[in-house]
Amino acid sequence: MSEPTIKQGWLRALIFMPIWFVTMMMVVGGGSVLMMVLSGVDMQNEAAVGEWAMGMESMGFSSPIMLGMAVLQIFASFLAIWFMMAIFNKEPLTNIGLSVKGRGKEMLAGLGAALLFIGGIFLILWCFDAIIVVGEQPVLLSSEIMVSLMLFVAAFDEEIVFRGYVLNNLMDSMNRWWALGISSLVFALMHAGNPNVWSTFVPMTELFAAGFILGISYTFTKNLWFPTFFHFGWNFFQGLFGFEISGMGVDSWKAIAHENSGQVPDIISGGAFGIEGSIIALCSTILGTGLIYMYYTK
Repeated sequence: MSEPTIKQGWLRALIFMPIWFVTMMMVVGGGSVLMMVLSGVDMQNEAAVGEWAMGMESMGFSSPIMLGMAVLQIFASFLAIWFMMAIFNKEPLTNIGLSVKGRGKEMLAGLGAALLFIGGIFLILWCFDAIIVVGEQPVLLSSEIMVSLMLFVAAFDEEIVFRGYVLNNLMDSMNRWWALGISSLVFALMHAGNPNVWSTFVPMTELFAAGFILGISYTFTKNLWFPTFFHFGWNFFQGLFGFEISGMGVDSWKAIAHENSGQVPDIISGGAFGIEGSIIALCSTILGTGLIYMYYTK
C-alpha cells in the first residue's frame, strides 16, 4: 500500500468536508432537476419549480422521492470518499470499514441495542407520566418497507461520512477521545438546522453524545456495520414508538400514538424535538457509550 499523499489525518478530514459539500450539491442538485423533469414539471415555469420544491419539504419518510433523494446523497458521499481515498489516502475504498465478512452478529447487535435503547426510554417516560399513550395506529407493510429502505440508506450515508472517513482519518492524528470529540461535533453541527433543535440545551448535546455512541465501536473495529445498524434502528424505532426523529415528524409509520403529558419539563419529555431532546436519552447515551467501551476493552 502506498504512502498517503497527505500524511496528517486531520488535514485529510478537513480537506474532505468542502469536497463532500460540493459533490453533494452537484449530484443532489442534478438529480433533483432530473426528478422534476421525469415528474413532468415545466422547468421554464418558476412557480411550478417552486411548488415542487415546497412539496418536497412536506413529503413523508415513506415517499419514493425521499428514498430517491437519500440514494443521491449516499452516491455523492461515496463519490467524494472514493476521490479522497484514491488521491489523498492511497487506500482502497473498502478500508473505511465496509467488510461484511463475519459481521452478521454486529448487525443484529446494532438493531437489538437500538430497540433496547429506544424501547427502554419510552417505558421510562411512560412510567413517569412524561408521555400519555392515546392509541395505536395500523401500519402498512409497504410504508414500513419504504421507510426502512430510506432510513437505512440515510443512516449508512452518515456513517460512511462521519465515522468511515472523518473519524477514521482523525484517528491517524490523535487519540480515540479527541477524534471522537471532533467528529461528533461536526456530526452535531450538521443537524443544527433541524426543527426545534435549539429548544433547550439537550438536543444539540444529545446529538454530540450520539457521535460518541455511534463511533466508539468503530475506534476498536474500524468497521461500519454495528454503528450503521444501530443508527438505522435508533431512527426506525423512534418512529415506530411515535417519537419525532431529531425534530421531524413520523406519522407515516408510527405504531404507537402518544403525546407529552405536560406534567414534566421539555428537558425530560423531549418536547417537540422528540426523544433526543430528553435528558433521559442523553444520560442513556453516555451510559451506552461507556458500556460499549467496557465491552471492547475487557
